[in-house]
Amino acid sequence: MSADNASGQAARKKRVQGLKKMIVLTFVISVLVPWGLCMVLFGKVNNLEQKLTAVSNQLSEVTDLLSKQQEQENGNGRLSEANGDIPDTQVVESLKQNGPDDGAADTQDTVSGGDHEEKAAHEEEIAHKEEAAHKVYLTFDDGPGIYTMEILDILDRYDVKATFFVVGKEDEHSQELLTRIVESGHTLGMHSYSHVYKDIYNSVEDFSADFHKLQDYLYEVTGVMSSYYRFPGGSSNTVTDINIVEFADYLEMQGVEYYDWNISSGDSSSNRLRADTIVNNCIKDIMKRDVSIILMHDAAGKGTTVDALPLIIEYILDMEDTVILPITEDTIPIQHIK
Repeated sequence: MSADNASGQAARKKRVQGLKKMIVLTFVISVLVPWGLCMVLFGKVNNLEQKLTAVSNQLSEVTDLLSKQQEQENGNGRLSEANGDIPDTQVVESLKQNGPDDGAADTQDTVSGGDHEEKAAHEEEIAHKEEAAHKVYLTFDDGPGIYTMEILDILDRYDVKATFFVVGKEDEHSQELLTRIVESGHTLGMHSYSHVYKDIYNSVEDFSADFHKLQDYLYEVTGVMSSYYRFPGGSSNTVTDINIVEFADYLEMQGVEYYDWNISSGDSSSNRLRADTIVNNCIKDIMKRDVSIILMHDAAGKGTTVDALPLIIEYILDMEDTVILPITEDTIPIQHIK
C-alpha cells in the first residue's frame, strides 16, 4: 500500500468518525433538549397549578366570609322583615311603636302623621337619644355616587340616620339619590359644587359663586335649603394661600355652619383599604369622646366602605350609652380651625 493510499484511508476514517460523532451529538441534542424543555414546562405548569390552587382557596375563604357576614346581617338586622323588603322609615317608626299593620289604609294614616301618640313617642325617643353620653355622626363625602344607593339601603335596614355632604351632580340618577337622602330623613350637607380646589379657593368671590350654585341646585331638586357645609379637604387643608378663616366667616354670614371630623375611616386614601381596617378605624376611639363625627365616602372606589358599614353600625349600636344621629343645628361642630 502506497503512502498516498494510507493517508487517504486515514483521512476517510477520520471523516467517518467525525460524522458518527455529529450523528450521535445530533441525536443527543434532539432528545435531551426537548426533554429538558418539557421538564422546565412541567415545572412551570406545576407552579401555576399551585398558585391557582392557592388563589382558589383564598377565593373560597373570601366567599365564606362574605356569606357569614350576610348571614349575620340577615340574622341581626334590627328591621328585617319576613318578605325581605326594606320598609319606609316612617312605617318602621309605626311598627316600632304600634306593632305590625294589618292594612294599607292604616299604614297611610300612620305615615301622614295622624297618630299623635306615635309622634309624641317619637319625639321622646329623639330626646332620649340626645341625652346619650356618646353621640356618633356618620358622614359621607363626595356623593351622590355609585355606592350611595347601597349605603341608603343599609341605613334604612338599621333605622339609622346619617349626613351626606354632596357635590353638584346634575344627572337624573344623582337627582333621584338626593331626593331619597332627604325623604329618608338624612341630613343633606354641602361639599362644594365642583370640588376643584384651585377654583373654589381661588378667592372668596369664587368660593361664594360655587357655594350658591350648589345650595340653589339642592333647593331646586329637593326643596331643602341646606345650611351645613364641609370644606373640600377639610378646614385644615393646605391647598389655598388664602386664610381659610375668610371662607369660614363667609359661611357664617350666610347662616351656614361647617363641620370637619374627629374620626377618619381612612377610605379617602388612594389605597383600597380592607373592610376590617375601616371598621377598626371608625370604632376604636368612640368611647373616648362625647361627640364623634366619622368621615367616610360614598364615591367610586369605596366598595369596602359599603362592606364595612353594617359592622360599624352594629358595633356602635351595641355600645353602652351610645347613639347614632344625623347632623342638625343642635350638633356640636367639630372644626379643625378656630
